[in-house]
Formats: sequence, structure tokens, C-alpha cells
Amino acid sequence: MQRPDPVRAVVFDFDGLLADTEKPWGVAEAAMFTTRGLVYGDAERHLFLGAACEDAAAIMAERFGEPYPDVLAEFVGRARDELTAGSEPMPGAVDLLSQLRLPYAIASNTPRDLLDLSIVSSGLAELVPLSVSASEVSAPKPAPDVYLRACELLGVVPSEAVAFEDSRTGAAAARAAGLWVVMVPSGPHEAEDAHLILDALNHPDLADVLPTA
Repeated sequence: MQRPDPVRAVVFDFDGLLADTEKPWGVAEAAMFTTRGLVYGDAERHLFLGAACEDAAAIMAERFGEPYPDVLAEFVGRARDELTAGSEPMPGAVDLLSQLRLPYAIASNTPRDLLDLSIVSSGLAELVPLSVSASEVSAPKPAPDVYLRACELLGVVPSEAVAFEDSRTGAAAARAAGLWVVMVPSGPHEAEDAHLILDALNHPDLADVLPTA
């Protein structure tokens, strides 16, 4: 797939890409396991990376042998407590959003209330004009729905937009929606996951992709 020329809009994931919220989510995930005397290691972290909250809770409920509604409620409560404490923007995020000369939106797998909390507690609220949550579409990532809705709100067709993701789940959703994908990985990944893979949002090669001030 060729990169759009020109690029007319950008759609960003949020958790782990624009804000370092993977840490509070990881603390909540770890607590779900350790309070039950179970191991939470890299394999578990990678399993949940980019997953919708409901999907992660479903996996936990099966692992724990406990009712899904109870596990989901506990997980959401733990995540809310951790996210309320705040998080930091990822390196390069503030400069990129401040200088970007294109319409852009957030497309997130996080439930709306926790997404809003994360955006505010990360200090990025003034730089996020538009966001779509998995709560507002039929299916979460890796389904394309959040990306398709973001492009609709931005007034562009997906082939005119560039997506930024940190997880394989999110990158799959963006590709399925028809966007050109830039990946800044937070975990395991393969070359075919994205059209461009970089190690940070402030990588110099981004100047060849996006017009900034």
C-alpha cells in the first residue's frame, strides 16, 4: 500500500502511544493476578497489550475461573484508580500534536470514561480535539470500527489518512480500515504489522510523512 499523497488526516491510538498509560494499566493487570497468587509476567503483559478492556477481562475471567462481570468490574475499578494518579506524555507526543498541520483524532480501545480520564490526567486534553472510544462502535480493535468512525468524523476516506499505533492489535485494526500505518511498538511486533516502524514519535523520519510547523 502506498502512503497517501497528500496525507489529509491522522488518527492516533492513545494508550502507550501518546501517553505512558501502559504503566497504570499494567499495575491494574498485575494486581488482578498477584492478588490471586498468580504470576503476571511479560507473556501476560503482551497478551493484553492493545486489547479492549472487556476482552482483557474475559481472558482474566477464564484464567481465574471467576464470573466475567465481577472480573470486569474489579479490573475497571483498579484501572480507574491507577489512571487517576496521572501519566506522562510519551517522548515527542506534545511537540508532534502541537506542530501537526493536519486534522487529527484519537481512536482508542479504552472505554469512554477511562479514555477521558486518561486524556485529562496525562495533560494532553488541550491537544486532543476529537476522540473515538471502542464504547461508541460495534466492535473494538482489531476490528476496524474505531478507525472507520474517526475517519468519518474527520471527513476523509481511510486511504487518505495515516494511523499511529503501538500494538499489533491496533495496527491490525488500522490496516483493516485501510489506513497507512506507522507503528511505534510497545511490545513484540513484526515487520508486516505496519508500513513504517519507528522507535519514537520524535524520530526524524516522521518529517517525510507528516507536515509540521
